[in-house]
Amino acid sequence: MLTEKDIEIIEGCRRGDTACQKMLYDTYGPMVKGICLRYADDIQEAEDLFHDIFIFILTHFEDYDRITNLGGWLRVITINKLIDHVRRKKIYDATPMSQLVLEPGAADENYDGIPMAVLMKMINGLPLKYKTAFNLYVVDEIEQEEIARLMNETPTNVRSLVSRAKQKLRKKIEKYMRNEEYRY
Repeated sequence: MLTEKDIEIIEGCRRGDTACQKMLYDTYGPMVKGICLRYADDIQEAEDLFHDIFIFILTHFEDYDRITNLGGWLRVITINKLIDHVRRKKIYDATPMSQLVLEPGAADENYDGIPMAVLMKMINGLPLKYKTAFNLYVVDEIEQEEIARLMNETPTNVRSLVSRAKQKLRKKIEKYMRNEEYRY
């Protein structure tokens, strides 16, 4: 369901109206940036991806069909572009992030007593294929068959990647909860 604000943004962006482009950026930028942060190796890479994706979005508004809501369309474009980026890198060893800022205030939240920033560092410490499959399935709630298509994997392999990611995270969480020395 499109809101009046979304309709104004769509029509304005199609005309190249900079005020509407700013509204798009202000309204949906935090969502797009949050998704980029989950798939990037560090904040600088996430910023670069965020800007590249926003430029792509702004130059492809003629492809928007109004069948889906604007936020959903932006989310699909963002995830598809990020999966393309992961494929191009051809690197499947994760580089832990030294910092992570999700969205304003997100780092202050807790999940079962674990600060969100710590949990996100745990996720980002997973091997890249595990992290990607986990984020797509658990965080972005995409069906495993669609993840298999996006990652060029079989559905069975995706299930395995998600399962292994959960096992690794469970061990990291248990270690953290026992107050043992924890490295991201």
